[in-house]
Amino acid sequence: MTMNTLPPVAKSFFTFCKKCDADRYHVVLAHTSATSAKIKCEICGSQKTYSLPKAQTRTGKPLTGAAAKKREQTLNSRRSSHRNEYDMLMSNETAPTMPYNMKAKFEKNTKLQHPKFGMGFIKDAMSDKIEVVFEDEVRTLIHNRQ
Repeated sequence: MTMNTLPPVAKSFFTFCKKCDADRYHVVLAHTSATSAKIKCEICGSQKTYSLPKAQTRTGKPLTGAAAKKREQTLNSRRSSHRNEYDMLMSNETAPTMPYNMKAKFEKNTKLQHPKFGMGFIKDAMSDKIEVVFEDEVRTLIHNRQ
């Protein structure tokens, strides 16, 4: 059974029972529509209607007018300040460049080549985490895993 199809009639499947207050096997009695079915708990015998989970959608309204303009200005200022920091750090020619591997140990002020995020610069290094400035944002990565 996938998340978008109902189980067949007379088959059991695992779901939450309100009466038992636990996850239990329920048997499908009948399909009442394309997205719901009558089910019965195999332990307590309670019957209820089971509906397929709905896909999560954004319910928030998009910003318009002055609010949208203010948000865009904030995002642009963040991007430009981050971009300036990235450019300044990447201009350091003496910093060694290393490919990213979570098992390797990295030092502060090292250039890092990540397979997904691209070229970055290690701003801070802790015992098991590194803070890396990439072109699009600052990310915390794992390192020194044995």
